[in-house]
Amino acid sequence: MDFRPGYARNAEHFQFQLDVLSAVTTTFATQQKISALRSQYAELVQTENAAYLRNRDYMETPEIEAADKQRDEIFRYIAQIIESNLKCPLEDKKAAAKRLNYYLKPYRNAPELTLAQETAAVTDFVDKMKTEAAPADLSKIGIAGDLDTLKAANDAFNALYTQRSEKVLTRATSETMKTIRPKVDEAYKQLAEAINALYMVNHLVTRSNSTEATIGTVIDDVNSYIAQLQTTLYKAGIAPKPTFGTGEELSPGTDQGDDDFIDPTT
Repeated sequence: MDFRPGYARNAEHFQFQLDVLSAVTTTFATQQKISALRSQYAELVQTENAAYLRNRDYMETPEIEAADKQRDEIFRYIAQIIESNLKCPLEDKKAAAKRLNYYLKPYRNAPELTLAQETAAVTDFVDKMKTEAAPADLSKIGIAGDLDTLKAANDAFNALYTQRSEKVLTRATSETMKTIRPKVDEAYKQLAEAINALYMVNHLVTRSNSTEATIGTVIDDVNSYIAQLQTTLYKAGIAPKPTFGTGEELSPGTDQGDDDFIDPTT
Protein backbone atom coordinates (compact mmCIF):
# COMPACT_ATOMS: atom_id res chain seq x y z
CA MET A 1 0.00 0.00 0.00
CA ASP A 2 1.29 3.43 -0.90
CA PHE A 3 0.37 5.27 2.29
CA ARG A 4 0.60 9.08 2.28
CA PRO A 5 -0.41 10.68 5.61
CA GLY A 6 -0.23 14.07 3.90
CA TYR A 7 -3.51 13.36 2.15
CA ALA A 8 -5.35 13.20 5.47
CA ARG A 9 -7.23 16.16 6.79
CA ASN A 10 -6.28 17.35 10.27
CA ALA A 11 -8.91 15.43 12.23
CA GLU A 12 -8.24 12.21 10.30
CA HIS A 13 -4.49 12.64 10.59
CA PHE A 14 -4.66 13.06 14.35
CA GLN A 15 -7.08 10.15 14.81
CA PHE A 16 -4.77 7.86 12.84
CA GLN A 17 -1.89 8.67 15.19
CA LEU A 18 -4.05 7.83 18.20
CA ASP A 19 -5.01 4.54 16.58
CA VAL A 20 -1.35 3.66 15.98
CA LEU A 21 -0.48 4.43 19.60
CA SER A 22 -3.32 2.21 20.75
CA ALA A 23 -1.82 -0.64 18.69
CA VAL A 24 1.81 -0.03 19.63
CA THR A 25 1.31 -0.13 23.38
CA THR A 26 3.88 0.88 25.98
CA THR A 27 4.08 -2.75 27.05
CA PHE A 28 4.85 -3.88 23.49
CA ALA A 29 7.43 -1.10 23.09
CA THR A 30 9.15 -2.10 26.32
CA GLN A 31 9.23 -5.78 25.38
CA GLN A 32 10.66 -5.00 21.94
CA LYS A 33 13.09 -2.37 23.29
CA ILE A 34 11.71 0.48 21.21
CA SER A 35 10.36 2.57 24.11
CA ALA A 36 12.41 5.61 23.12
CA LEU A 37 10.93 5.65 19.62
CA ARG A 38 7.40 5.23 20.92
CA SER A 39 7.87 7.93 23.58
CA GLN A 40 9.19 10.38 21.01
CA TYR A 41 6.24 9.61 18.73
CA ALA A 42 3.73 9.89 21.58
CA GLU A 43 5.08 13.28 22.67
CA LEU A 44 4.80 14.63 19.15
CA VAL A 45 1.27 13.27 18.84
CA GLN A 46 0.33 15.13 22.04
CA THR A 47 1.79 18.31 20.55
CA GLU A 48 -0.31 17.70 17.45
CA ASN A 49 -3.32 17.28 19.71
CA ALA A 50 -2.68 20.69 21.28
CA ALA A 51 -2.33 22.28 17.84
CA TYR A 52 -5.45 20.53 16.60
CA LEU A 53 -7.48 21.72 19.59
CA ARG A 54 -6.25 25.29 19.09
CA ASN A 55 -7.36 25.13 15.47
CA ARG A 56 -10.73 23.67 16.42
CA ASP A 57 -11.37 26.08 19.30
CA TYR A 58 -10.14 29.22 17.58
CA MET A 59 -13.67 30.30 16.74
CA GLU A 60 -14.13 33.59 18.61
CA THR A 61 -14.57 35.70 15.47
CA PRO A 62 -18.40 35.41 15.40
CA GLU A 63 -18.49 36.32 19.10
CA ILE A 64 -16.22 39.30 18.53
CA GLU A 65 -18.31 40.47 15.58
CA ALA A 66 -21.46 40.20 17.67
CA ALA A 67 -19.90 42.09 20.59
CA ASP A 68 -18.59 44.79 18.25
CA LYS A 69 -21.98 45.12 16.57
CA GLN A 70 -23.70 45.51 19.92
CA ARG A 71 -21.45 48.34 21.11
CA ASP A 72 -21.72 50.00 17.67
CA GLU A 73 -25.51 49.96 17.89
CA ILE A 74 -25.51 51.40 21.42
CA PHE A 75 -23.00 54.10 20.44
CA ARG A 76 -25.00 55.05 17.35
CA TYR A 77 -28.21 55.09 19.40
CA ILE A 78 -26.67 57.57 21.85
CA ALA A 79 -25.36 59.68 18.98
CA GLN A 80 -28.80 59.69 17.34
CA ILE A 81 -30.48 60.82 20.55
CA ILE A 82 -28.02 63.70 20.88
CA GLU A 83 -28.37 64.67 17.22
CA SER A 84 -32.18 64.41 17.18
CA ASN A 85 -32.41 66.66 20.23
CA LEU A 86 -30.43 69.31 18.40
CA LYS A 87 -33.71 69.89 16.54
CA CYS A 88 -35.93 69.50 19.57
CA PRO A 89 -38.51 72.33 19.89
CA LEU A 90 -37.96 72.32 23.63
CA GLU A 91 -35.17 74.79 24.25
CA ASP A 92 -33.81 73.13 27.38
CA LYS A 93 -33.37 69.80 25.59
CA LYS A 94 -31.91 71.51 22.52
CA ALA A 95 -29.40 73.38 24.68
CA ALA A 96 -28.42 70.17 26.51
CA ALA A 97 -27.97 68.37 23.19
CA LYS A 98 -25.74 71.15 21.88
CA ARG A 99 -23.48 70.91 24.91
CA LEU A 100 -23.32 67.11 24.69
CA ASN A 101 -22.68 67.22 20.95
CA TYR A 102 -19.43 69.00 21.76
CA TYR A 103 -18.21 65.81 23.47
CA LEU A 104 -19.64 63.52 20.79
CA LYS A 105 -18.12 65.30 17.80
CA PRO A 106 -14.51 63.95 18.09
CA TYR A 107 -15.81 60.38 18.40
CA ARG A 108 -18.65 60.41 15.88
CA ASN A 109 -16.82 57.95 13.56
CA ALA A 110 -15.75 55.56 16.32
CA PRO A 111 -17.63 52.56 14.81
CA GLU A 112 -15.61 52.94 11.59
CA LEU A 113 -12.25 52.64 13.37
CA THR A 114 -10.24 49.45 13.79
CA LEU A 115 -11.42 47.26 16.65
CA ALA A 116 -8.67 48.30 19.06
CA GLN A 117 -8.95 51.98 18.11
CA GLU A 118 -12.71 51.88 18.61
CA THR A 119 -12.28 50.38 22.06
CA ALA A 120 -10.02 53.26 23.05
CA ALA A 121 -12.30 55.85 21.46
CA VAL A 122 -15.46 54.56 23.13
CA THR A 123 -13.67 54.34 26.49
CA ASP A 124 -12.52 57.93 26.14
CA PHE A 125 -15.98 59.09 24.99
CA VAL A 126 -17.75 57.51 27.97
CA ASP A 127 -15.16 58.88 30.41
CA LYS A 128 -15.54 62.42 29.07
CA MET A 129 -19.32 62.26 29.10
CA LYS A 130 -19.24 60.95 32.67
CA THR A 131 -16.65 63.38 34.06
CA GLU A 132 -16.93 66.53 31.97
CA ALA A 133 -20.51 66.70 30.70
CA ALA A 134 -23.13 68.06 33.06
CA PRO A 135 -25.15 65.24 34.68
CA ALA A 136 -28.25 67.39 34.22
CA ASP A 137 -27.71 67.44 30.45
CA LEU A 138 -27.39 63.63 30.35
CA SER A 139 -30.59 63.25 32.34
CA LYS A 140 -32.39 65.89 30.28
CA ILE A 141 -32.20 63.82 27.10
CA GLY A 142 -32.19 60.50 28.93
CA ILE A 143 -28.83 58.93 28.06
CA ALA A 144 -27.19 58.56 31.49
CA GLY A 145 -28.18 54.88 31.70
CA ASP A 146 -27.32 54.30 28.05
CA LEU A 147 -23.76 55.43 28.70
CA ASP A 148 -23.46 52.77 31.41
CA THR A 149 -24.76 50.21 28.92
CA LEU A 150 -22.23 51.37 26.32
CA LYS A 151 -19.39 51.07 28.83
CA ALA A 152 -20.47 47.53 29.73
CA ALA A 153 -20.67 46.54 26.05
CA ASN A 154 -17.26 48.05 25.33
CA ASP A 155 -15.70 46.24 28.31
CA ALA A 156 -17.29 42.96 27.20
CA PHE A 157 -15.89 43.38 23.72
CA ASN A 158 -12.44 44.20 25.06
CA ALA A 159 -12.42 41.07 27.23
CA LEU A 160 -13.14 38.90 24.18
CA TYR A 161 -10.65 40.76 22.05
CA THR A 162 -7.90 40.45 24.65
CA GLN A 163 -8.55 36.72 24.94
CA ARG A 164 -8.31 36.38 21.18
CA SER A 165 -5.07 38.39 21.10
CA GLU A 166 -3.55 36.04 23.68
CA LYS A 167 -4.49 33.07 21.51
CA VAL A 168 -3.02 34.76 18.44
CA LEU A 169 0.25 35.10 20.37
CA THR A 170 0.04 31.47 21.48
CA ARG A 171 -0.60 30.32 17.93
CA ALA A 172 2.30 32.42 16.66
CA THR A 173 4.77 31.00 19.20
CA SER A 174 3.58 27.40 19.31
CA GLU A 175 3.53 24.48 16.92
CA THR A 176 0.78 24.61 14.30
CA MET A 177 -0.73 21.69 12.44
CA LYS A 178 1.35 22.70 9.44
CA THR A 179 4.61 22.51 11.37
CA ILE A 180 3.88 19.55 13.65
CA ARG A 181 2.39 17.11 11.15
CA PRO A 182 5.65 16.45 9.25
CA LYS A 183 7.41 15.80 12.57
CA VAL A 184 4.72 13.34 13.64
CA ASP A 185 4.88 11.61 10.25
CA GLU A 186 8.65 11.24 10.53
CA ALA A 187 8.37 9.80 14.06
CA TYR A 188 5.71 7.39 12.81
CA LYS A 189 7.98 6.35 9.94
CA GLN A 190 10.88 5.63 12.29
CA LEU A 191 8.64 3.58 14.60
CA ALA A 192 7.15 1.64 11.69
CA GLU A 193 10.57 0.89 10.22
CA ALA A 194 11.79 -0.34 13.61
CA ILE A 195 8.81 -2.68 13.99
CA ASN A 196 9.28 -3.96 10.45
CA ALA A 197 12.97 -4.58 11.17
CA LEU A 198 12.13 -6.48 14.36
CA TYR A 199 9.69 -8.65 12.44
CA MET A 200 12.25 -9.41 9.73
CA VAL A 201 15.03 -10.23 12.21
CA ASN A 202 12.74 -12.65 14.00
CA HIS A 203 11.44 -14.13 10.74
CA LEU A 204 14.92 -14.68 9.27
CA VAL A 205 17.10 -15.24 12.35
CA THR A 206 15.38 -15.75 15.70
CA ARG A 207 12.37 -17.64 14.37
CA SER A 208 10.31 -17.35 17.54
CA ASN A 209 6.67 -18.16 16.90
CA SER A 210 5.47 -16.18 19.92
CA THR A 211 7.49 -13.09 18.89
CA GLU A 212 6.20 -13.37 15.33
CA ALA A 213 2.65 -13.56 16.61
CA THR A 214 3.12 -10.58 18.94
CA ILE A 215 4.72 -8.33 16.35
CA GLY A 216 2.44 -9.60 13.59
CA THR A 217 -0.66 -8.64 15.58
CA VAL A 218 0.60 -5.07 15.97
CA ILE A 219 1.44 -4.88 12.27
CA ASP A 220 -1.98 -6.23 11.32
CA ASP A 221 -3.69 -3.65 13.54
CA VAL A 222 -1.72 -0.73 12.13
CA ASN A 223 -2.24 -1.95 8.56
CA SER A 224 -5.98 -2.10 9.23
CA TYR A 225 -5.90 1.57 10.34
CA ILE A 226 -3.96 2.46 7.20
CA ALA A 227 -6.51 0.66 5.03
CA GLN A 228 -9.38 2.37 6.83
CA LEU A 229 -7.83 5.82 6.42
CA GLN A 230 -6.99 5.27 2.76
CA THR A 231 -10.53 4.13 2.03
CA THR A 232 -11.98 7.16 3.82
CA LEU A 233 -9.74 9.57 1.90
CA TYR A 234 -10.48 7.88 -1.42
CA LYS A 235 -14.24 8.11 -0.85
CA ALA A 236 -13.81 11.78 0.04
CA GLY A 237 -12.09 12.33 -3.31
CA ILE A 238 -8.83 13.59 -1.85
CA ALA A 239 -6.56 10.55 -2.30
CA PRO A 240 -5.93 7.92 -4.99
CA LYS A 241 -7.75 4.62 -4.96
CA PRO A 242 -6.02 2.34 -2.41
CA THR A 243 -4.23 -0.73 -3.75
CA PHE A 244 -4.29 -3.14 -0.85
CA GLY A 245 -2.16 -6.25 -1.05
CA THR A 246 0.23 -4.97 -3.72
CA GLY A 247 3.81 -3.87 -3.43
CA GLU A 248 6.11 -4.99 -0.65
CA GLU A 249 3.71 -4.26 2.21
CA LEU A 250 1.21 -7.09 2.60
CA SER A 251 -2.05 -6.45 4.34
CA PRO A 252 -3.50 -8.97 6.81
CA GLY A 253 -5.26 -12.00 5.42
CA THR A 254 -3.48 -12.15 2.07
CA ASP A 255 -1.88 -15.32 0.81
CA GLN A 256 0.97 -13.58 -0.96
CA GLY A 257 3.58 -14.62 1.59
CA ASP A 258 4.41 -14.88 5.25
CA ASP A 259 5.77 -11.35 5.79
CA ASP A 260 3.53 -8.50 6.97
CA PHE A 261 4.82 -4.95 7.03
CA ILE A 262 3.62 -1.65 8.29
CA ASP A 263 3.72 0.86 5.46
CA PRO A 264 6.03 3.66 6.74
CA THR A 265 5.67 5.84 3.63
CA THR A 266 5.32 9.58 4.16
